[in-house]
Amino acid sequence: MGTESTQTLGQSLGTDFYLIDELLTEEERRIRDNVRAFCDTEVIPIINDYWERAEVPFELIPKIAALHVAGGNIQGYGCPGMSPVAAGLVEQELARADASFCIVFGATSSLAMTSIAMLGSEEQKQRWLPRMATLETMGSFGLTEPNHGSDSVALETRAHRDGNDYVLNGAKRWIGAATYADVTIIWARDDDGNVGGFLVEKGTPGFEAKAITGKVAKRASVQADITLTDVRVPVENRLAFSRSFKDTARVLSATRSGSPGRRWATLWPPMRSHSPIPRSASSLASPWSAFRSSRTSLLVCSRI
Repeated sequence: MGTESTQTLGQSLGTDFYLIDELLTEEERRIRDNVRAFCDTEVIPIINDYWERAEVPFELIPKIAALHVAGGNIQGYGCPGMSPVAAGLVEQELARADASFCIVFGATSSLAMTSIAMLGSEEQKQRWLPRMATLETMGSFGLTEPNHGSDSVALETRAHRDGNDYVLNGAKRWIGAATYADVTIIWARDDDGNVGGFLVEKGTPGFEAKAITGKVAKRASVQADITLTDVRVPVENRLAFSRSFKDTARVLSATRSGSPGRRWATLWPPMRSHSPIPRSASSLASPWSAFRSSRTSLLVCSRI
């Protein structure tokens, strides 16, 4: 009995309290079920040991890559081009299994890939997105700073133009995957005061990422302090269409509006018409209240 309980603890029960399944397409259910099975058989049985050791479960990366879900609803470039709802279902299942692994996956699939897809040139998309879609190349997103959090308007990191290079100086904090990512998008203010995203490749001199230790949450993922000391990147490594903090906000809006709670909002109006929830309880029938009460861990994936 005890052994059976241990084996099933945390695995999906397949419950559908809000009658969501009937609103999903066959393809959305297929994607959800594939990721759910992956979480139950591959993530949950091993994740506690990684959590205790505060280590990233790198052995899971090629396994989730095989599901072809990285890149979410990005079209082309080897990305799955799934619906926003399907992309939300992927995050939901990963977060159910472990919020840390959801971040490991999302640092590349959500923030890094979305930045390149939305703001990159065709050349930048062709170079980075296909290998990110297979998770052969891992990405990171460096916006948050020690003194300002994710406030891109108050950004202090600087990118000075020097011939055919930009020279980056500054600091970032709580940057997921930065210690091992193949490319980190550093958001910095240029000589004209405009904020841009700069693709800093692993091993670039002057770029140092140090893992933050002693965490009590999301322990099976790595967040880092980054210092940038005269980091030189080619001009062509600036995201071509990142010209102001508004562009940074567009990326954040796209990724956060893609969090599970928000994605369910596209389903909620038709669902409410036949919901079994009594009218007197209709104030509770919103995506946010539902997910806050029973799926709190899902929302953490929007902050990577």
